[in-house]
Amino acid sequence: MTYISKPSFEGRFDKYIFKRYENKFIKELRNNISNCLNIEDLEEMHLKVEAEEINELRLRAFRSINNISEWKKKILELIKPEIHELLGLDLAIQKNLNLSIQMPGEINSILERHVDFRTGDSPFQRVIWIPITNAFDSNSIFMLDNESNYTPININYGEFLVFDPNTEHGNIENKTNKTRVSINVRVKNWFSPDLSNVAPDRQFGVYYEDLCFSESTTRAFEILEKENE
Repeated sequence: MTYISKPSFEGRFDKYIFKRYENKFIKELRNNISNCLNIEDLEEMHLKVEAEEINELRLRAFRSINNISEWKKKILELIKPEIHELLGLDLAIQKNLNLSIQMPGEINSILERHVDFRTGDSPFQRVIWIPITNAFDSNSIFMLDNESNYTPININYGEFLVFDPNTEHGNIENKTNKTRVSINVRVKNWFSPDLSNVAPDRQFGVYYEDLCFSESTTRAFEILEKENE
């Protein structure tokens, strides 16, 4: 069963929160990170590790989740059909999952307000943001609301957020008593303009790779391939 929240529009920008009940891949992500770091309750991570250890732990967990078998296929199963309604049937995906860990009071994890396009990302993409712990108040992602207030997105484990990174977002110091762990990855339409001339590190094969194609697009590629033989 799937619960779909009503879309929330921030001016001309959008964000959507979707819920997947008992989703196996979200569980797999959580268990993978927990086992990799040998921490059963990730929300209590700050009680078990020192702040100076966090970068090493993040890198270890990053490598672990990106070795999950067929994770791109599992991401697609998680986000469709909604992602097809937003971006179409022909999709490219970021080559690696990203991992964020934000412990209470740990200021090095603060990500200042920003717009992804201004840091070299495609303006045509959407971000898939998956909390592995409950994300709330100051430990969550922040975005501008329709009154230009910078507010947290309260989102629970088992839900995921799809948002347009062309609106300002980031985070602040975590003043809650819980660590937040989250995964994010970027998806865009395969046929959206390629801006690799502006940001070479964001081109296909370096940053993005194929995720899925419609039957008609697959057929068209087959025809072109035969023509070039």
